[in-house]
Amino acid sequence: MEFYTSEIMTGAPKEFKTETQRMIYERLEKDGIEYTRIESDPGISMDDCLNIDRAFGINTVKTILLTNRQKNKFWLYVTHARKPFITKEFGASLGIPRVSFADEELMMHILGTAHGAATPFGLIRAEAKDVKFVMDRDVAAREKIVITDGDPCGFIAVRNEDLFRMIGKEPVLIENPAECQ
Repeated sequence: MEFYTSEIMTGAPKEFKTETQRMIYERLEKDGIEYTRIESDPGISMDDCLNIDRAFGINTVKTILLTNRQKNKFWLYVTHARKPFITKEFGASLGIPRVSFADEELMMHILGTAHGAATPFGLIRAEAKDVKFVMDRDVAAREKIVITDGDPCGFIAVRNEDLFRMIGKEPVLIENPAECQ
């Protein structure tokens, strides 16, 4: 079966699938941030990301919400879509103990998204005010990145500079030593 991607569009979708998605588009409009977007089949796997990359002509990234064992500290990590994620290396880069992936309940509470839809845009939510924003140094150096719009079927290409301004946070930059797969 062929993976569906729409043509590149501007402007918000006619209907929002989540409250977080609505907040994202309203904030993009309010802040006057230029972006393009596509709708697609759910972009979950590496192969899905390749289809989304082709639609935009920009490499997608993956966004991961991580937590400590006590589930009282959180990190939102933006990295290469095709680089493996190793919790031990992530923790060592930041000088913190091992972390694990936040479960779906925590993701919904903090970012307002389900698994497969984590997005740095979720950091505009009040529930995410204490989340540490972490990004690979070379991903942060890109002019634009492609991230979800809070739904696994919606993707936005936006300038990093505009993203950082919108969410009100500069990321902590780390090196991801893993090789692309």
